[in-house]
Amino acid sequence: MIGGTNILIVDDNDDITCILSDFFLLNDCNVYTAPTGKKAIELIGKENIDVVILDVKLPDINGIELLDIIKIENQTVAVIMMSGYNDHNAIIEAMKKGASDFLLKPFELDKLILVMLRTLRERSLLIENEHIYKSLEDKKKIELLNRELQGKIKELTMTYNISNRFNSLNVYDDIYEKTLDIIFDVLDAKLCRFYFFDSGSKEPILHKEKRGNNGAAADSSTFLSEEFIQHLHTPKKCLVRDNQLFLPIMIKDEYIGFVQVDKKKNGLEAGSRRYESDVFFLKLIGEKASAQIENRILYESLFDNVFQTLTSLIEAINKRDSYTESHCKRVTDMGLLLAEKIGLDGYERDVIKFVGPVHDLGKIGIPDSILLKPGKLTEEEYQMMKSHSIFGEEMLSRFVILAREAKVIRSHHERYDGKGYPDALSREDIPVGSRIISICDTFDAMTSNRPYRNAMKNQDALSEIERCANSQFDPSMVECFVTMMENNTND
Repeated sequence: MIGGTNILIVDDNDDITCILSDFFLLNDCNVYTAPTGKKAIELIGKENIDVVILDVKLPDINGIELLDIIKIENQTVAVIMMSGYNDHNAIIEAMKKGASDFLLKPFELDKLILVMLRTLRERSLLIENEHIYKSLEDKKKIELLNRELQGKIKELTMTYNISNRFNSLNVYDDIYEKTLDIIFDVLDAKLCRFYFFDSGSKEPILHKEKRGNNGAAADSSTFLSEEFIQHLHTPKKCLVRDNQLFLPIMIKDEYIGFVQVDKKKNGLEAGSRRYESDVFFLKLIGEKASAQIENRILYESLFDNVFQTLTSLIEAINKRDSYTESHCKRVTDMGLLLAEKIGLDGYERDVIKFVGPVHDLGKIGIPDSILLKPGKLTEEEYQMMKSHSIFGEEMLSRFVILAREAKVIRSHHERYDGKGYPDALSREDIPVGSRIISICDTFDAMTSNRPYRNAMKNQDALSEIERCANSQFDPSMVECFVTMMENNTND
């Protein structure tokens, strides 16, 4: 397929050079190597090079600059850039300067074959383009070829941007909403909808919708027929009707739903460039969305299993100290109310929702003689009791997906003035979730009966919380908390 091609590999990494050389030699290519930009320029001047595989980072010159030099020397030499860093600006700059493609290390050799095939096809256009320029026989053909080359650059750039937007999603983003946002932007749509197939009736159910100012709602009964649904299950996968596109979404070869896209203008004539472009990008977005949905399902399953494990540990603590269970529930309820009052985003509220019930998880490592002691603790016993926040973090951090929650548990006894434990953090260095838990934890402890003292009245506890603003607690949170609790009391 690529046999006979003269390939120059420009990279100062001997391992990569050897792997690529062996790969291309096995495919009957003629291989040249250069560890520096200077050596590469010499070889391009002497040898009839067809394709250059060029690393961005070279010891004597930046790969983007060398790309410029190569293109000035010979426009028909195709250049495939590669880099170990996902640098969006470098990728865009390389494509603008004429790179045929951009590979991120490490990459699979199967993918390299596909890139080479595309590059050689593009190079044939470059050679034909140069021939036409030299002969000056067909100006219209030159313009057409230029448009094709510009379209290729635009397509590669758009493909990268789509991948980057999906890769930047975190586990708390609404994948369905974000998918519609991407479709809306890429396809210049006026209406996007995400439908699920009901597991029982197999009927489509509208789940999410995004519309522009002129995105009038379409009558779903006009297309959600049995014949329409059956057509979506054909190998063609993407269905186009008038100014609408429909794409089924699959998880592990099972159809879970589909996306409907209404275009702004009538430009979806079969065979047209716009038609092919829209269908291509919609299929690409569908593939990325399917992968994200599948990962989200796996993540949520893992998260549930982890939470059940931690709940079992908390139940073990409750059997030792019945105060802990009701205490943790009250702290969680107050924490969520306070998080809402101060305008915390959904992600941080979810952290509170998870951490609240298990913030005293580390008490499982405290001996009964200390945890259940009715009298005042000795200094040595107090130091042991303080270590429960570290124990809790150590237990939670065993689960990589809960790294942020583990930090909140570790820091929920820090003080705003930096005199807390275990790390003497202060002010905004203390996670916002820890600052919320700290206030609610202290208030509940003061207003609960314990074997060694009676509970304080709510108003007295709130006065103590106010007194400790700026020292133990975040003052802005104290103000919101006191107002919140006073309003709840009045209600």
